Amino acid sequence: MAKQARMRRARWILRVAAWFQLFTGVGPQAAAQEEGYLLEPVVITATRTGVPLGELGVSATVITAEEIERRQSSDVLEVLRDAAGLNVVQQGSRGAQTELYPRGGESNYTMVLIDGVQVNEAGGAFDFANLTTLDIDRIEIIRGPQSALYGSDAIGGVIHVITKKGKGKPAATVSTAHGAHSENGNYMGEQKIRISGGSESIAASFGYARVDDGGILDLNNAFSSNTVSTRIDVRPGEKLGITFGGRLHDTRYEFPTEHGGDRPDEVFPGLDPDQFQENRDASVSGEVRVDWSPEWEHVFHMGAHFLDRDFVDPPNPAQSAFDAAPGSRTESFQTRATFDYHTNLRLGTNGKVPSTLTAGYEFEREDLDLDSLSTIVFGDPELGFFSTSDAEIEEDRHNHAFYLQAQSSLIERLHLVGGFRVEDNSEFGIDVNPRGSIAWNIKETDTRLRGAAGTGIKEPTFLENFGGFGTVGNPDLEPEESFSWEAGLDQLFWNGRIQLGATYFENQYDNLITFVFIPGTATSTFANIQEAESRGVEVTGQITVGWGVTLGGNYTYLETEVTDDGGTGNLFFAKGKPLLRRPRHSGSFFADWLWKGLSARLAGTYVGRRDDTSFRAELDPATGFYLFDTRRLVNDGYFVMDLAASYTLEELSRCPVKPLKFFLRGRNILDEEYEEALGFSSPRIRFMGGVELVF
Repeated sequence: MAKQARMRRARWILRVAAWFQLFTGVGPQAAAQEEGYLLEPVVITATRTGVPLGELGVSATVITAEEIERRQSSDVLEVLRDAAGLNVVQQGSRGAQTELYPRGGESNYTMVLIDGVQVNEAGGAFDFANLTTLDIDRIEIIRGPQSALYGSDAIGGVIHVITKKGKGKPAATVSTAHGAHSENGNYMGEQKIRISGGSESIAASFGYARVDDGGILDLNNAFSSNTVSTRIDVRPGEKLGITFGGRLHDTRYEFPTEHGGDRPDEVFPGLDPDQFQENRDASVSGEVRVDWSPEWEHVFHMGAHFLDRDFVDPPNPAQSAFDAAPGSRTESFQTRATFDYHTNLRLGTNGKVPSTLTAGYEFEREDLDLDSLSTIVFGDPELGFFSTSDAEIEEDRHNHAFYLQAQSSLIERLHLVGGFRVEDNSEFGIDVNPRGSIAWNIKETDTRLRGAAGTGIKEPTFLENFGGFGTVGNPDLEPEESFSWEAGLDQLFWNGRIQLGATYFENQYDNLITFVFIPGTATSTFANIQEAESRGVEVTGQITVGWGVTLGGNYTYLETEVTDDGGTGNLFFAKGKPLLRRPRHSGSFFADWLWKGLSARLAGTYVGRRDDTSFRAELDPATGFYLFDTRRLVNDGYFVMDLAASYTLEELSRCPVKPLKFFLRGRNILDEEYEEALGFSSPRIRFMGGVELVF
């Protein structure tokens, strides 16, 4: 009862905030920033308008290109590991499937945008293993449900990757890096080139990166990727701006594992020598921005996302009991096309209550074309008990959405946001999601109090809606839902040299979709029957010591619980148990030192104990069939430390290369032996070194 009362109060507060905003027509603006916040970044993703970080009521983090460079991070997942409230899990070496759990939510609860284009699969899944940091200007992380602005798949937050804009005289930056794994000496290499330049009227940027990694296992563990990024900005006049962007990730990952990890057992005596997956992931964006007047802005955004994926597992019965002829394969091609128009109307910009009213419409269409063949052995291969199943899916769905948001700043201290979005989906029908936030800046003490509440949704996957792989789709599924609220405090000391922050959050997840058997048949389908919740605290801190030294870190305490398992008796989603792969304790720290041309960074990441799954198999000699042992186990915690250092020569007489930078990075330098996902080996100590030249 107490929990229901809290939920009712939070919803009531949210409705009051939203209606107050709509009737007063007020919203945030880019006002003069307060003392102590002069260096804070401007965040676009949280409101679709530029708002200083200190005026946001929601939890947000901005990772800049300079930070990525100091970390020497080549993959986006490396920088996301250090963000409070996000738990990153990679199932093995570089290139292995990588999931992100936001504040205890599911791994498909975070919307990922590249220059405004959503790149998730239909239903929210996103593999962070293939996303590189090439040509990235900044990454904006917004925690909590953002469906009021972005609709489905933003149920747990938004991660927005914004690419670099060309500027200045034309220049080319070339870098090369080489290293090896300590486990087996396998080669690692990274090559990059970027060409950019521009003026106020036209600017362009182009980047290419190549990655080669031999992997940490002795057999079939190589990863390679090619990334291409381009952006063109044109401004024909003061009132018109046009931006074109495109990004392609072309990857190949060879992985020998096809059960519960890379540890051989009786049924899987060896590792698969030739199983692999290839991905071609492309996004294209075009934006036209019309500043009709200083008070009225129109934005037209068009985007397309293409994901072409091939999985191939040739027959190898001597290596794996499941690999009977003719083997397994999956060919899938997913596309998403979007059109978004929104207008920003600024009111009272010269008064004490400056406001912004945002109104928009978005259309989205998703398509899937899938062809799959899988072969599974049920008993001794000599007995020939195996089956093959085919799946052919060719489906599409679309969505219309209307959203409205009002923002305001009162007496340059109180910043309010309220709004909602209405979805009209071809599968689940109409759904409405509101949200509201508040931030109160106390100038005299450099204190910010903030809070936010809202709802979020996640649409079903194509498999859940339309079926395949031996299951029956359920066209009547509703989206998964969340109600979340948070309250936080940010405090500055010593003119902003010391920054501290703390946030408490609660999430309630309802209508979770799960796999169920149809009574009286051997067929399965999907249903909205499960519930879960999470709560926790995020603490962040940073101090600029002086002499080029900066220290910082964060800590997250997280509790999760399954509140309703839907009566399925699922071992891995059991009532009263915590959700899998969500550590109760996690955190990170860093120490940066900048002195003349020298840059050094020492960073550590801690992930505590968490529940996980274990899958083993053995052959029953009495029946000739397999016995599968599935267990819920506790995965040990781990601590990993990384080091990055570089030295830049700015002045080189009679040399066209200016500047010239040498760099070295080490990962897991304490040689920690651990498993991010139970049963899958994680990389041990490894080093890379290289050089970067600017022409």
